[in-house]
Amino acid sequence: MVLLRYPLPWRSPLRLLGLFDLASKLQAYATITIGALFALGALSLLGLVKAIAILLYVMGSILLVDGSLGIVSGIDRTWSHVRYGTAAKAMAAGKIIAGSLAFLLTIVGVLI
Repeated sequence: MVLLRYPLPWRSPLRLLGLFDLASKLQAYATITIGALFALGALSLLGLVKAIAILLYVMGSILLVDGSLGIVSGIDRTWSHVRYGTAAKAMAAGKIIAGSLAFLLTIVGVLI
């Protein structure tokens, strides 16, 4: 949050969107790296399952926080498209459901 803080005063929750974009991009790069390590043979199948479980935890956390903030604020941004009102709250509810499913898959991956 400190890295993305603007020198201007707080005006809207839209300023938090850069943080979610950064976290999603880092998670995507980590997924590609783990897939490449598995393809090169540097990571076992059990290691791949554990790494994917950790990445699902990160993605689930991002989706749950983004969804809950979307419901509270009524603002949602998905794929560079900003929505307001009921459309934003519907997308936020979908993000909460997807984040909950990611947490469920995380539990399954950790228990293996």
